[in-house]
Amino acid sequence: MYKEKRNFARLALHAKANLLHQESVHEGEVENLSMKGVFIKTQHRIDIDDTVAVTIYHSLTPHVLCDLKAKVIRVTDQGVGLQFEKTLLD
Repeated sequence: MYKEKRNFARLALHAKANLLHQESVHEGEVENLSMKGVFIKTQHRIDIDDTVAVTIYHSLTPHVLCDLKAKVIRVTDQGVGLQFEKTLLD
C-alpha cells in the first residue's frame, strides 16, 4: 500500500512565476503549490540543491502571491520541484 510522504496538500495552480538563479531571471509556470514548495514548469535547467528566489504572480493581476527563497529538490524534463526555506505562512 502506497503512503503519501507529503505533509501538506498540493493545490493545482496555474500562475506565472519568475526564478532568479545565478543572477539571471527565468520565466516559468506554476503547476502546483503547497505550503512548503512548488513545481514550476520551465525550460531553464537548474541543478538539485541549487538555491533560487521564486516569485509567483496572481494570474488576473500583476500582484505578487509570494516571493520566497527555495532549494531545488527535484528536476524533470518539464521543470523543477522547489522546497521553500520558510512556509507560505512564515
